[in-house]
Amino acid sequence: MRAIIATALIGALLSSACGGGGGGSSLGAQPSPPAGGAANVQAITVDAGPSGPTGSIDVNTVFTTVTICMPGSTTSCQTIDHIQVDTGSSGLRILGSVLTLSLPLQKDAGGNPIVECTQFVDGFSWGPLRAADLKISGESAAGLAVQVIGDQAYPESTVPAACSSAGRSEDTVTEFGANGILGVGPFISDCGSGCTIVPNPIYYSCTSSSTCQNTSVAVAQQVSNPASFFATDNNGVIIELPSVGATGSTGLSGSLVFGIGTQGNNGLASAQVFTVSSADGSLFTAFNGRNLPESFIDSGSNAFFFTDSSIASCPSINNMKALPFYCPASTANLSATITGQNSVAAPVSFSIANANTLFSQSVIITAASDLGGPGISSGSFDATQSFDWGLPFYFGRNVFTAFENSNTSGGPGPYFAF
Repeated sequence: MRAIIATALIGALLSSACGGGGGGSSLGAQPSPPAGGAANVQAITVDAGPSGPTGSIDVNTVFTTVTICMPGSTTSCQTIDHIQVDTGSSGLRILGSVLTLSLPLQKDAGGNPIVECTQFVDGFSWGPLRAADLKISGESAAGLAVQVIGDQAYPESTVPAACSSAGRSEDTVTEFGANGILGVGPFISDCGSGCTIVPNPIYYSCTSSSTCQNTSVAVAQQVSNPASFFATDNNGVIIELPSVGATGSTGLSGSLVFGIGTQGNNGLASAQVFTVSSADGSLFTAFNGRNLPESFIDSGSNAFFFTDSSIASCPSINNMKALPFYCPASTANLSATITGQNSVAAPVSFSIANANTLFSQSVIITAASDLGGPGISSGSFDATQSFDWGLPFYFGRNVFTAFENSNTSGGPGPYFAF
């Protein structure tokens, strides 16, 4: 789940996002299936994102590459790099500015295009649903509903107020920080039964680019987790990333593994299972003497986000908005306990460094294991009741995400395991 985008001038322009990046130069190699690797393994990287070191830099954003095709075609296809891997959302979303295929629109029973408003803590993205086939590593899924963000046929000027009220628009690669998102969270659809009725905050039927009314959309027509539609290896994913030292890294390489207990390379081994709420994916975190019932694990958040008034937040820089990160005088070494809905608990030690110090080094840091900041409340979400275990939690761990209604070697999803 993209949660926060911050911009600050620290030498170069640093764009820190709980989202991803897009095409262009990068500090790491472009993700691609490992040579001779298993068919269910896809390369992932944490790097500078779409603009590279000469422009906006992504921090703690994990990317991969996908190939999308016209429905039913094996030749009319496009490979797109710097797609963010997000365990906090469901569905494939592509930025219209990087899409060269003319994918067919998804329409409602009245023949009107269905357009989606995807709302984040810090803003929104607007764009129609289009049909596409997906290929990634040796896996594939056909006939997916894909959101095309920033589609020129549906300009920002006509976004309904109920959508734009979420904040600023994130409909370009620069604003979004990615060429798209591969949402492989624990839920199959991005809205579920909540969008089969009206009103709902997400789906609209548009009789023209400027006339859109909130509409209900059946679960089967919604933007949905692509990995759950694979023929095999479709019950979950594993994100595997190496550890990161205290001073950060200029880039990382890892793997996105499809399936849990379906192949010799995706067994749980000694990982513990932490079931999550079937309503919102939450689990519990005990921190600073408080139990935080709205906590979650999310590769799409670029830091640990939690409330701790004893840790200083970063000051503003060059009269710009303060970074949504912590800047303690010295690194804070902390601990918390994660507990699943199944009462399985595990202690987790982590550190929070001074963000200004991290990003003032002579090299460009794109991966930081000790980056944290205060959570931001939005709508019904109360950040004071939550601990967001973002991408730093994934460094040095194999983190499993089991999909809802799926059987795995660790039991039925939804759950996380590590």
